Amino acid sequence: MDISQTDLLQDFSLVTKSFEQLGQRLSEVAEQVRTAGTLPSESLIEEIATSRRNFTDLRARAIELVGLLSESPKAAPEEIGSMKELEALLQLAAEAQRKRAQQEKARTRALTVLDRLLSLVHRDHPDFAPLSECQAKSRALREAIHDHTGAELHPDVTALAQGRHPLAELLTLVEGYDDLDDDLWLLLKHAVAENFGKSLAMSAARGKLCPSPTRMNPEHSPDELRNGAKVTTLPAAFTDGESGPR
Repeated sequence: MDISQTDLLQDFSLVTKSFEQLGQRLSEVAEQVRTAGTLPSESLIEEIATSRRNFTDLRARAIELVGLLSESPKAAPEEIGSMKELEALLQLAAEAQRKRAQQEKARTRALTVLDRLLSLVHRDHPDFAPLSECQAKSRALREAIHDHTGAELHPDVTALAQGRHPLAELLTLVEGYDDLDDDLWLLLKHAVAENFGKSLAMSAARGKLCPSPTRMNPEHSPDELRNGAKVTTLPAAFTDGESGPR
């Protein structure tokens, strides 16, 4: 079933309007039945049946959409018996869709970070072992994220997308070594050294690592997403006597 949240909201608006009109007609007919004993017309009975069909169709599509967007158990149709309950279900679908979009955005950013790491080469040493070891970890993580299924993101995606993952910090140092302020440069250099060794940290901090055009994922341009996100947490004063990259 091809289900669009936009279509559901439009149909919900139409069904709501038709229910309001039907309610008005039923009130008028109820008064006629009470005062004159007038039978409801065939057209009114058909209108009631049509409104019921429209409601049950909309309810079925809303339940299906919520099921597609989340792992929550599907609501039973008999649990949704009014327009207010249907509206609540549509709001649930909208929330689930927003969450799915945010997750996909974070996942794309995380994969971009890893792709850019995998494109790096050493300017002077093509077979630089520390970089190769780091890229092996990046490749394995990329495959894990790419193949991950389920309602929740792979546990490393958020940190990668926000620049807080060790691999993202390495990329920040590589791509921003000449632009970072001294405190952040020093902080990242120490973090990379702790996670990946001093040799890789020094190469990154001194601009010895750069992207190779032959290794770039064509989906990502060189100016796109300089590490996916910036590292924002920085101690007010952090120094060990070393100077920055300049």
